[in-house]
Amino acid sequence: MKKKSVERRYVLIGVCFLLPAVAAYLVFMAYPLCRTAYLSFSSWSGFGEVVLNGVKNYQDLFADKTFWSSLGNTLYFAVFSGIISVVLGVLTAWLILYMRKMEGQVFRTVLFAPNMIAPTITGLLFLFVFTEDIGLLNNILKAVGLEEWTTAWLANMNTVKPTVVIVQTWRQFGLTMILCFAGLQGISNELIESARLDGAGDGRIFTRILLPLIKPQIELATMFTLLNGLKIYDSVVSLTGGGPSRQTVVLPMWIIENAFTYSNFGYASAMCIAFIIVVLIFNIVLRTVFRGENYEY
Repeated sequence: MKKKSVERRYVLIGVCFLLPAVAAYLVFMAYPLCRTAYLSFSSWSGFGEVVLNGVKNYQDLFADKTFWSSLGNTLYFAVFSGIISVVLGVLTAWLILYMRKMEGQVFRTVLFAPNMIAPTITGLLFLFVFTEDIGLLNNILKAVGLEEWTTAWLANMNTVKPTVVIVQTWRQFGLTMILCFAGLQGISNELIESARLDGAGDGRIFTRILLPLIKPQIELATMFTLLNGLKIYDSVVSLTGGGPSRQTVVLPMWIIENAFTYSNFGYASAMCIAFIIVVLIFNIVLRTVFRGENYEY
């Protein structure tokens, strides 16, 4: 009887500790999500009465060219920056693994530092790199005799999207490097030495032993980078403002513009729900891709 009383007491204490977190989730996550879903079936300017209009907002989505182009831009930035970030992060983690302790710490700190910089600041920093007249990149190209390669990187429709991908990759690949390096450190040295004794080179050790063993870290890093790419907003606003000719407008920009510029909160809410569905699909695809055998060491 006394044992049950103690167990009940610990359960009660646990519930008390959970209540603030649950309350915060309900107030700041669940309620806004439900409210957004409700508004997506309405026409509301932000003031006055909410007028329900059925599925009209969702029908308008299919005819909205800007919605589809902004969704395409968002997926473009998310996929390409995510893939490049993961590849660079894994490779740099592997290279740092063979450095001495002091040099490795310095490189890890330097490479991870961009991840701690606010996206808006990142965009402003790279304005000084890619601006046509005073940009660092064009001046370097001129200095080494490659003036014909100079261009308006942020105004040229052929280069602006890859430029945004480069900026996003620079900011986030350090996270992949840290996660994968932590996984590589946990691999037994005896396992690697045994492979070397069997005649395996560095490349074969990396592809056949190290990569499979850090698969959970790669999966986590891929999810982080892709989801960060889908949320891209601040860096694009500060870097291009959606230009040139709205070629880099991303979905969060179009949602905010409809809500706070055009006062069309119902339509903006419908786009939010559509965006949430896209994110869920991404998660399902990632789970499917990374589903498979587990390796132990």
